[in-house]
Amino acid sequence: MSESAVLSRVEVTTNGELKTLDQAIRSKASTAPADLAIVSSAYKPFTYAELAAHSDRFRETLRQSGFGPEARIAVLLKDPPVAALAIVCASCSTVAVPLDPNLTAAELEARLRLLNVDGVIILDGDVTPMRDLAAKYNILIIEVRVPHAGELGLELFIAGKSGRGTCSGAAEAPAFILQTSGTTAAEPSLIPYSHSNLAATAARLKRWFDLSASDRCLSVTPVYYCHGLTATVVAPLTSGGSVAFPANPHLVNLKEWFGSLQPTWLSAGPTMFHAILDKAHAEGGEGVRHNLRFVVSGGASLPLKIQTDLQAALGVPVLEHYGATEAGQISSNLPPPGPAKAGTCGIPERGSLKVVDPHGVSVGAGERGEVLVSGPAVVAGYLDNPELNKTVFVDGWYHTGDIGSIDDEGFLTLHGRLKEIISRGGEKISPREIDVALLRHPDVAEAAAFSVPHPRLGEDIAAAVVLRPGATTTGDDLRRFLASELAWFKVPRRISIVSDLPKGKTGKVQRRKLSEGATDHGK
Repeated sequence: MSESAVLSRVEVTTNGELKTLDQAIRSKASTAPADLAIVSSAYKPFTYAELAAHSDRFRETLRQSGFGPEARIAVLLKDPPVAALAIVCASCSTVAVPLDPNLTAAELEARLRLLNVDGVIILDGDVTPMRDLAAKYNILIIEVRVPHAGELGLELFIAGKSGRGTCSGAAEAPAFILQTSGTTAAEPSLIPYSHSNLAATAARLKRWFDLSASDRCLSVTPVYYCHGLTATVVAPLTSGGSVAFPANPHLVNLKEWFGSLQPTWLSAGPTMFHAILDKAHAEGGEGVRHNLRFVVSGGASLPLKIQTDLQAALGVPVLEHYGATEAGQISSNLPPPGPAKAGTCGIPERGSLKVVDPHGVSVGAGERGEVLVSGPAVVAGYLDNPELNKTVFVDGWYHTGDIGSIDDEGFLTLHGRLKEIISRGGEKISPREIDVALLRHPDVAEAAAFSVPHPRLGEDIAAAVVLRPGATTTGDDLRRFLASELAWFKVPRRISIVSDLPKGKTGKVQRRKLSEGATDHGK
């Protein structure tokens, strides 16, 4: 079967919605070629016509070097707009494998052993351990160069030929291979994100937030992670809108981010929103000028104070949502007049989610259990991990490992992870419940409870807390505070005041690192 025939089988859904990123870009380029696709502070605006042309040249160069639709092309680029462009173009012609450019040589080698990539895209002249690793594993180097200063674009240089040029004819060929970002696994699981998974996720975001060609998403979440890629890059492009990249996603510049880049929405994690609030407070009470319609928070639990303070600062809805790399965006609070409730993740779409007890039986309203998800955005399974697939993907349902409950109005609330549950002498305790209680103290900015070993109880509870500037509250003060907030057995034996909490790139607190770093466990 020819490549064009394969693509035609996955381009359009039964209701006429575009089903591949490539088709969405081509459709937009044919109807509105001058509309902007990518804007950034470092480069001139990039149109859909330019994006489609780059994708064509990208495909032609890869094909000439022997890379077929099945070839796995890793992308290891630091500059976010350049990385996004390379990942999008690679996914339109091969299977894109985004990699974190901050990984060490040992971590990169571990990824290469897992991913079995055929080529790797790096910046021309970049000094990276990937060069030696590519030679070691017989992987072709694909050097890219931005041809003109200040103009977004890619020129590819490939020295050699790939042998993986055949096409299997599989309609569900992956668009990306992503990696889990969880905090408990020793190494990531590999997730083949198909074109139909991608289309379902993008269509859901478009429907939830009424995205259109006039919308622009500010992308400040790393594009090598699922949320940064699917929500802040793919969703804007498939809805015919644009994506904006600041000069430095780690350095908040309110005038640049919300002024010159002119986004209409933003999706990031609580850590980023905390930084935005700090910047807004530091710059005085003039308010933040912007064109935002709404803000979406995901990746970690959104503290109520950050939500209310950000809504006050921006004057737009701040909406918490829930997603997973294996299932895309699962549930979200919606802008008015849609349903929304603070402290929840919104109302899941009918039939797409259920909460079950350990026997797989759905629990009642308000009762806690494991969250299971189904639907077209859920991937078919992990790559090369049949044993794990047997327990995680069962009868069409993805077992998330998250603990949740659905109230009598249908709103979903998350309560932590099954693997994070602390068994203190047989008492089962959710660390997130302790986090939420600590955050009710006016001096606490961030909090994380975690497990520590105990010689008699098996496990005990400790917590780490980041205080607000100027606060002098002690750990003992916080323990006394919790005594009136929680049952006695849930109060941590020790609460440490720290300068920051260990977090992954998506903003999730890494409780495992806190547990590993604990030394005083009590007797």
